[in-house]
Amino acid sequence: MSVQNNQLPPGTVFTPYVIEKTLSAGGFSIVYLAKDTRNDQYVVIKEYLPIKLAQRDDNFRVIPINGSCQGRLYEGRQLFLLEVSALKRLDHPNVVHITDSFDALDTVYIVMEYKPGKNLQDYIHQHPAGLSEHLIRTIFPPLLDGLGAVHNSGLLHLDIKPGNIHLQSGGQPILLDFGAVIRKNMSRSMQPHPVVTAGFSPIEQHDAKGYCGPWSDIYAVGATIRSCIEGSSPPTAIERREKDTMRPASRVFKRKYSAALLETIDWAMEVDPLLRPQTINDFMAAFNQKVDSGNDSAVQWFVNHLPWVVKVK
Repeated sequence: MSVQNNQLPPGTVFTPYVIEKTLSAGGFSIVYLAKDTRNDQYVVIKEYLPIKLAQRDDNFRVIPINGSCQGRLYEGRQLFLLEVSALKRLDHPNVVHITDSFDALDTVYIVMEYKPGKNLQDYIHQHPAGLSEHLIRTIFPPLLDGLGAVHNSGLLHLDIKPGNIHLQSGGQPILLDFGAVIRKNMSRSMQPHPVVTAGFSPIEQHDAKGYCGPWSDIYAVGATIRSCIEGSSPPTAIERREKDTMRPASRVFKRKYSAALLETIDWAMEVDPLLRPQTINDFMAAFNQKVDSGNDSAVQWFVNHLPWVVKVK
């Protein structure tokens, strides 16, 4: 058998799992659909294989590209398993459920439940004019609740984007792909292989010594919601820091969406981390704020809850 694009061929066996096909391949991992032969149920298997550090040899083992990569590859594997251990204890219906992990072929694997559905990124591509506010308000409250559980367990996701949100029947979301997960309040310099996604990663993830926290995931959520209504990815945080040409959602989309939703997006996408919601609870309170016709209750909520706003009597 020949090695192609580093992907394992269908039929590869990791007893009791048998690989059926590749679902996706990214910079840090390859994701497969597999069958659990014990119960004939589908599972998803994610393989740790950072393409800048490793490659597959003719025996399908994962090996460093060169000697200088060996230490970083090993460190990445150990951190991968450490966070998997924490996530296995996290039981939330809107966070992907990890059922197993194992070592094989000189790398590590995690096994997750398989749930039929559609990726949010695909759904956005199919609806370029923007998703309805009803659908957005169906998807994101349970997703935020799941993200809050991740934060409460002492972790940050740090790669939230439409491609990492799986929609089940009825629009119920599952937060996927914890390949970038780190401990809360850890500087980016302590990550072995930082993940940055253009348009969704906040400025502190681009900074070699950026200080990440719940506010970092909140920026990515805000960018994800904006992509749902705009049909495309926002500008990168670096572009916005240099010259922010992105118009506030509260101005661009005010004829189509509520002020409460749009102002919450703008708040979450502040370039300066200190100006964003600092916790998921802060973000959810603003997101869930109801706007009554004939008054500006959403704006009043922001005035009442942001300590740096000067209140004019």
